[in-house]
Amino acid sequence: MRRAVSSGLWLDRVLCALLALLSAAALCLGLLNGDHAVAGLALFGLAGAVWIACVLFDDAKRRRSLAVRAALERAWR
Repeated sequence: MRRAVSSGLWLDRVLCALLALLSAAALCLGLLNGDHAVAGLALFGLAGAVWIACVLFDDAKRRRSLAVRAALERAWR
């Protein structure tokens, strides 16, 4: 069974993938041109994209968060 992903989460995942692709392109450009500043900035962008992806694509953590949110909503009613 396929679960629906909220539109905000879908957008976040697309932006994370875009950050990773742009950072990889900048890394290649920086290495080919010998520009160490661009390559270093691209590595920083790739590290950020990996960190964001670990959070965004962790389905177990998302399910726990939704369960806690649902429990809190039930308790508040």
